[in-house]
Amino acid sequence: MAEWGLVAGLLLTFLWTTLCLGGFLAQTMAVSGTVVLGLGAWGALLWAFGPAGESRAVNRAAFLPLPFLLYALAGTVGWAPAGWLAWRDWLLWFQMWVVFVLVLHFGRSRAHTWAIVGSFALLVLAGFGMAVYQRFSDPHWIMLGRNQAPQFWGRSSGMFGIPNSFAGLLELLVPLCLALLFSRTVRPGVKILSGWIGVLGLLALALTGSRGGWLSLALALLAWPLLATRRWKKKLLGVVVVSVLIGGGIWTLYHGNESARQRLEPFFDGRFELSRPKIWSTAVTMWREHPWIGTGPGSFDVVFDAHRPPLFHDRPVWAHNDYLNTLTDYGAVGFVLWAGAGLAMLVLGWQGIRRSHRTGTLAANPLGLAKWRLGLWLGLLAFALHLSVDFHTKIPALVFAAAIVMALMLRDEERLQGPVPRWGAWMGGSMLALVTLGLMVRVALPLYRGEGLREEARRRIDRHAVQPEEDLPVLAATARSALIHAVRIDPNNAQAWADLAYATCLAVTSERRVPAGHAAELAADRALALCPVVAEYWVRKGAALDLQLGRSAEAEACFKRATDLAPNSARWWYHYAYHLQAFPPRRAEARRALETCLTLDPYYPPAERLRQQFLTGR
Repeated sequence: MAEWGLVAGLLLTFLWTTLCLGGFLAQTMAVSGTVVLGLGAWGALLWAFGPAGESRAVNRAAFLPLPFLLYALAGTVGWAPAGWLAWRDWLLWFQMWVVFVLVLHFGRSRAHTWAIVGSFALLVLAGFGMAVYQRFSDPHWIMLGRNQAPQFWGRSSGMFGIPNSFAGLLELLVPLCLALLFSRTVRPGVKILSGWIGVLGLLALALTGSRGGWLSLALALLAWPLLATRRWKKKLLGVVVVSVLIGGGIWTLYHGNESARQRLEPFFDGRFELSRPKIWSTAVTMWREHPWIGTGPGSFDVVFDAHRPPLFHDRPVWAHNDYLNTLTDYGAVGFVLWAGAGLAMLVLGWQGIRRSHRTGTLAANPLGLAKWRLGLWLGLLAFALHLSVDFHTKIPALVFAAAIVMALMLRDEERLQGPVPRWGAWMGGSMLALVTLGLMVRVALPLYRGEGLREEARRRIDRHAVQPEEDLPVLAATARSALIHAVRIDPNNAQAWADLAYATCLAVTSERRVPAGHAAELAADRALALCPVVAEYWVRKGAALDLQLGRSAEAEACFKRATDLAPNSARWWYHYAYHLQAFPPRRAEARRALETCLTLDPYYPPAERLRQQFLTGR
């Protein structure tokens, strides 16, 4: 009964996380992260102090990610420039490992296995329904009452906010459905059901418009006939059949769907995407500065502004290539540990497939059969290929899904099972439970709760800038209260301190100008003490100093420091120009700063308005 509770808790958490935009929001992670860590502690104790008559064994695959986890932890507490982001990154890696270990050691019965497979099937069915609704009824709708970003209109994202993330989930599951469809050991009813789910998954994948997802799954399916048999005639025939089916699918998409045609035409015309190569080139430059240990865990977004290419206006957050992102953040050492663990698991999985195919024995767990394992392996292969153009390892639902699939593939490998003495199980389980609970209480809960408050407060401010809905000082005062609460919960979140300084400046009234400036300065100083390499924090301090009497020279130094840190960011040159234009003798310098801003971004609206003021003499 305790094991059923553990499995049910894990599956419900996975389902809920996936349905909440993939669990990306900090408010969602405050729940999902806490529950996963709590389940990890429960599982460690259940394994260590289970029934006395049962022997203890550990699956050695659980140890493969540990070197990377320990190295990443060293970087988090050692050289990461943004500690709160580093901890958020590391906690997600740790939660992925916890889910992987739990599925390796629990829920191995046939009933448990079908519950896990059924959970994935429910997600495909729900995602297909959402994808159809988004494509043909309301392209603006996404989960949690939010509106879809304009660049994704016409593409289905299912329960995620980003269509590519939905494609990442589907590509994990479709190969397994197809493997069940063509497995001789599967009953007809299960074949029909798995076939329908596979078809719905393929249709949903088509609706995502994810070229990376299409290509990754196509390559994985092309590998299927090459790996499924030893006879070369069957291999070649299989490749031809799969190629024809893929070609027919592409032809149907191109001629039958306007949105898909718009996604495919640039490739057929030789016009490839420009933004990702720029981000990748910048990532390589960042890595070359710190080739061995990287710029620090979770630091890509923080460091990117200093290396931003000219005329590149987007905020990528991540490298849109998990391999490059890991190399940049963790250096060559971390990348080898990370990629080596993943490659080792794929090798072990492939060896298990060959062994199952050779012996021909039926495992008590249906996923122990060779063809079923091959379906899991191909899903992971498609997922791994897609990592080269996206950031799946930053989305909680996707790392949980990948961890579950990987564990299902490896958990029936008898040669990976190692006996553990009773005393060793007690000590190891107890220590793991204590560490996991300590992380949950002391690190995860404050970090996620504080970040959740910060995200919502900043979202309201940014939304007001686009579409004003209420009086700005009132809104800013409300946001300021939430941000004060956020920094009390997690005083190590530099972005929360910077946003507090921002909200304090926005909420200022004429009679409280100087006190508000002083309060904003204190908040900005705290942000800079935690992370002095972010240009935005210097701008927040400069704005706070501008509110105070006689401190314009200090403010100018802050704005200048921001432009030095991010020389190709139009935003910070605009703030510098805005500061200078307040002083008539400095108008010429202000115009030069403004021209630099508009050279970097000719369509930056605040700079356009300021230039009009210059032209009219205001």
